[in-house]
Amino acid sequence: MKLNFYWLKKLVSFLLICFFSALSYAQSDYPNRPIKVIVPFGPGSVPESVLRIFTNDFAKRFGQPFIIEHKPGASTNIAAAYVAQAAPDGYTLLMSNLASNALNKWTYKKLSYDPDTFATIGLMGTSAFYIVVRPESPFKSVSDLVNTANKSSESLKYGSLGTGGAAHLITELFRSKAGIKELLHVPYKTGATLDLMAGRLDFMVDASVVNQIKTGQLRALAVATPKRWPSMPEIPTTAEAGLPDVTMQSFIGLSAPAGTPVAVLEKLNKAIRDVASDPENENRILALHAQPMRGTRQEATEFIRQTSEKWRPVVQSLKISMED
Repeated sequence: MKLNFYWLKKLVSFLLICFFSALSYAQSDYPNRPIKVIVPFGPGSVPESVLRIFTNDFAKRFGQPFIIEHKPGASTNIAAAYVAQAAPDGYTLLMSNLASNALNKWTYKKLSYDPDTFATIGLMGTSAFYIVVRPESPFKSVSDLVNTANKSSESLKYGSLGTGGAAHLITELFRSKAGIKELLHVPYKTGATLDLMAGRLDFMVDASVVNQIKTGQLRALAVATPKRWPSMPEIPTTAEAGLPDVTMQSFIGLSAPAGTPVAVLEKLNKAIRDVASDPENENRILALHAQPMRGTRQEATEFIRQTSEKWRPVVQSLKISMED
């Protein structure tokens, strides 16, 4: 028996109404179960500490646990690919970061995920990179370092956590803008900072050396930011050293798989802005030597886009092309 076309249209309309009603209810009811936040680094990093300030507040705010799950490796690509392939329902999120969301699209030949398809939720904070030497180093300023690098018969050695990583790129930008002909890059998996303190490296540019600066184990020649960093205002900037283009800021935020409902993204973005605007939370973030951010999703998306575009010519000039 043929189904009357009129009633077929009625049935389709009814099913669509049911579908969108259920979807709308699910979004308004979000979250109604635990949320996983995938962190692309091992436990104990400063970005994770900043993240936990927010997720602890989120858990109270939404009445659901925000579970941090570590998936380190492959320059953050393992974590990013995992989230990119997750259901776009707001229950699996990525801790946004400089590598997976901005740099890897240029440094890798091919990725198992597309960084540009992530739905940006928002940014929680940024952290700075520092040009550092050991305390007894003869370099007292950036100019000392540059002059010695240009006059020395042997290339000065610097370390980073791998070719194509943030520290490698910012140091090569420094080399180029300072007019240094050659530096010797020593890539590490771990232990670069220890080798610098032991005198096996001449200097480093890194974001994870704040504690060593504070304890006097390393001495900062400059911070790679346009203005002095709030938690360490005594350290001059690269701009003050005559290198205004030598800047890099790492960022901590949240992203979701493509297709995640806008209502879910906006609800989480509002929570980020509310947490960052609380004076007590702001002080806790500043104590970690990060700077809180309170922007909209659109502002966060544009920040990441501009950051990514800044580093494309640097990667291309270095001819970096890695395998995922």
